[in-house]
Amino acid sequence: MRYQILAPDQRKCRRCRKFALRGEDRCRRHVGRGAPWRLLSPAQGRGESRMLARLERVGLLPLELLVLPVWRNLQGIRTSERAPQRLALVLAWDKRYKAPLHWAQVQRQAMDLALKYPGSRQPTAYWYENL
Repeated sequence: MRYQILAPDQRKCRRCRKFALRGEDRCRRHVGRGAPWRLLSPAQGRGESRMLARLERVGLLPLELLVLPVWRNLQGIRTSERAPQRLALVLAWDKRYKAPLHWAQVQRQAMDLALKYPGSRQPTAYWYENL
């Protein structure tokens, strides 16, 4: 309480009058450093990752695809490489009987990507392997 600054005496942002950052005369929004939560640019698989999250929320990711080893082997890889490959797997899943060569090609690309990073797969429970 000895060194605490009360709210009316705190430094305010010059633009919006909210609390300013320490050593600055602007708030977090107006300081101009960019958002701290946006560490990755949108081009690094973030759009695909958001699309996969949206599909998962709605319940459109097929469970048969999620238990395939090719899907699970991509687990420990960076989002910039994992998300586009998983989205390609989801889009090719519906065409696996109509265009089996396309499905095999996408599956092979995912396997090659997983082999590029050995040991990246997280261990799963023993019962999960047999689904």
